[in-house]
Order: sequence, then structure tokens, then C-alpha cells
Amino acid sequence: MRILVTSMVDVKKSAHNRLHQFLRHLSLKNDITVFSINDWWKEGQTDTGLYRKDLDEVLQKTRIKYFTERKASPVFQELFSFAGIGRQLDGVSPHSFDVHLNYGTLVSGYAAARKLKSLGIQTVYDIGDNNPEMIRNSPQIPSFLRPAGGFMGDIMLKKNIGIATRITYVTQAIKDSCHIPKDKSELLPNGVDTALFRSYPSEHLRKSLGLDGKFVVGYVGVLREWVKLEPLFAVLKLLEKDYTDIRMLIVGQEGRFRENKGLASEYGVSDKVVFTGTVPYAQVPQYISCMDIGTIPFEKNGVTSDPCPLKLFEYMACQKPVISALDITAVKDKILYAFNTDEYRDRIVKLHNDPGLQRRLGAEGRKFVEQNYDWTKIAAKLEKILVEAAS
Repeated sequence: MRILVTSMVDVKKSAHNRLHQFLRHLSLKNDITVFSINDWWKEGQTDTGLYRKDLDEVLQKTRIKYFTERKASPVFQELFSFAGIGRQLDGVSPHSFDVHLNYGTLVSGYAAARKLKSLGIQTVYDIGDNNPEMIRNSPQIPSFLRPAGGFMGDIMLKKNIGIATRITYVTQAIKDSCHIPKDKSELLPNGVDTALFRSYPSEHLRKSLGLDGKFVVGYVGVLREWVKLEPLFAVLKLLEKDYTDIRMLIVGQEGRFRENKGLASEYGVSDKVVFTGTVPYAQVPQYISCMDIGTIPFEKNGVTSDPCPLKLFEYMACQKPVISALDITAVKDKILYAFNTDEYRDRIVKLHNDPGLQRRLGAEGRKFVEQNYDWTKIAAKLEKILVEAAS
């Protein structure tokens, strides 16, 4: 198939995400063109080359074009993308593409879908996040414009749902909040590469990180505004006298990296927290293997309501018990929850003192994701939906 993808994420400059896995699978047998925003600003926060290091094969098979090369906010690039899409689709014929995958866009995807529909080319709309809510919470938009942006986002979301032939969604909560009709939609959750993400020997890396013989509480991912590490820093301080072996490992840099290093210093736990910065995606499982606990310290808001984060399945695939600050329906009874500092402290101490519980939760998590959340099966399901839409 010849597949056109319109995307809200820049696959060249973004941390590994859902679309990367879709492209990895689809590019094996299909011809892929991606139109996306240009996340130029991320290059000032982290080494985006490390994001691409393990994606060269996929990116080489994929034609990637930006709406604009201007250094504008990604949100504004999307909101004013009609002209860019028009230029990119100028001269497109009914034989140029077989199907259109709209990866969560609001304006650009609708502009493309409308043009392509006039040529008999159908659209599959994949919704991984509530993007109108992301606009309402985006630091890329002045606060006084966010309500209006969210309102326009609601309108465009409805238009995209209306024009799409099929809609895939990541959680039931997304389906409900976005009012996705049942008759043309299908659940397509996030997942994990279970061949890459597994438990690795960690002694050498632990030693190089200064974590040899320590009990390690970990986090892996971007450090964007919804990631709240303060409660974990507070717990490290509370436990420093009675549990001298507890440390924290933070893998990632994009977002509030300096701010979080500053917070660790303010809480007086800088000597107990290791910040690695960005690491290549293929090495992430080795860093997770250095952890005794994986955490999801997300702030609850309209964006993070009933999430399905990739890191959840990555921790579980590496056989690590998970503590989450958010309810996650997909794995309700498979992980532990902590909604405040006291609960974080209790869960961490419980796992610290019970190696058997650690092993049991880790083994159950691995089995669970192997059976239900393997990316190969999920991406194959998307490909089948695209084939049906193309026919």
C-alpha cells in the first residue's frame, strides 16, 4: 500500500512513541509518506540524534516532509497548516496514495482527509491523546489563548471523526471523552516490543552509575510538565535515615531537566538521584533492568485521564513492579498505586522489604504484556484496518 500519514509528532525529533512502532511495522511492506509538524525546539533541550539512533532503518524507508521550516510553536504549526498541506498535496491524484492515516492531528489531518476524500482515498483516524485537552494545558500557547484553542480543537476533533472511515483509539476513556461512535471505531492500545524489552544483567551498568548494591526507584521518559517528581524526592528525604540504600534513577532529559535537578537539590537528595539524560532507545531496557521499581509520576489532568503510557508496558516487559500516580484501567490489578507522598513511601518500603512481592509482580507483568500488549500484534491489527479502508 501507499500510505500517507499526517502527524502531530515529529518522528525525527521526538522520543520513541506510538507512531514510531506503527512506522516500523508498516514500512516493512508498504510505501510511507509522513507530513508532520517540525519540533525544532526539542533540539535545544536534548540530543535528538539519540532519538534517531535506533530508527535509521525506519526513517530511511519513510519520506518525511514538514508543514513548514519556520521556527513557530508546534501548536501554531498545526493550527495554521492548511497552506502547508495544500502545497504538499498539490498535484496529488487518485493513484498517489491508497489510504490516509491521520495520527492524532486536528487541522492538518482534516485538510488532507478532505482533499483525499474528493479523490476517493479514505482516512483512518488514530486517537492516542485528547488533543483539545493538550491544547488547553500546552505551555507552547499563551495561557489566555488556551481556552479558545481548546474550543477550536473540540470542533476540529469532531470534524475529523466525522470524515474518517475508521477510527482507532488507545483507551476506553479516550473513546468516551472524544465521543467516538462505536460503529466505526476499534480499540488499539499502546504496547511494547517484548523482544527488545526484557530483563538484562545489570551489575556492570549499576556499578558505572554508582548504584551497585542499592535499591533503585526509577523513572524513564520525557520530563514534560505533567511529570511530577517532587513527591519521590520528598520520599527519598523521609527515608534517608532508616533506608540508607534507596536511590533514584531518572532516564530522560526533554522538558524540565534543569528544574528537576534543582528540585532534587532543594529537597537535599541530589546525592541520591542519578540523572542520565537522554539515552538511545535500544539501551533503555538495560537502564530499566538497573531499577527495582518503575514509576509513573504523572499529574492528573485532562491530558492524563486514564492513560496508557508506553513506559508502563516497558517496565512490565522488563519484569519490574510499577507504582503509578494515576489510575490505569488497562492494568488495574497488575500494579501498585500512590496518590500522595505518604502512599509513595508506603509502597516503596513494602517492595523494598518484600523481594518475593517484587519478583511476583515482575513475572506477572511480563506474562501479561506478552499476551496482551505486544507491538507486533497491535501494529498488524492497524495494518489490517488500513487495508480494509483502502479497499
